[in-house]
Amino acid sequence: MNYTWRITKLGLSDELNGDNVLLENAIIQVKWKRIAEDTDGTQASYLGYTDLDPSNVSLADFTAINSVNKQQVVAWLEESLSDTAITRINDILIKKIERNRVRFIKPSWG
Repeated sequence: MNYTWRITKLGLSDELNGDNVLLENAIIQVKWKRIAEDTDGTQASYLGYTDLDPSNVSLADFTAINSVNKQQVVAWLEESLSDTAITRINDILIKKIERNRVRFIKPSWG
């Protein structure tokens, strides 16, 4: 099974960190989609969002919105979600893929 993240939206806000420094356009929410694809190409997706707390981010560690990339956001997501949560999402995706494999036909006698 191949799993990927797609970032669909970023929620921004001007936030004060613990040092009372203003972090402009800090990312406080990530809307995302986790996509699973089986070896035969069958796909399923799971939509979610994760709130991020920039209050513990120092100015030196703050990444301005124009410098943020997908890999950073995915790393923040994976740090915010527990291993148990990711496993639960993956289990849901596996069940969705199994349902997506079922083919339906309309019987001619119906």
